[in-house]
Amino acid sequence: MAAPDLAVDFELLSRSAKQLSFIRNEFKNLRDWKDDVKSVVGASELKEAMTDFIDNWDDNRKRLLESLETVGKLVEGTRDAFANLDDELAKVGKEKE
Repeated sequence: MAAPDLAVDFELLSRSAKQLSFIRNEFKNLRDWKDDVKSVVGASELKEAMTDFIDNWDDNRKRLLESLETVGKLVEGTRDAFANLDDELAKVGKEKE
């Protein structure tokens, strides 16, 4: 019984890398909105709670940005590795013909 062929969807990998980059840029561009939020909140206790929430969000956003960048690089690396392998296998196939 022959082993099944390996199929790699290069278009899917490219789209995924672009989408991850887009998402990362969106999160990256959510910069300093603390002042905007504080300006519409009147009560000092609510301002403190919002500041705590925003500070926590900033920390988590940084980790999320790092993860998105890492996953994006992995997807691109996977796509590139399979593309190179496909090129090499095509060369070997032509040499055998």
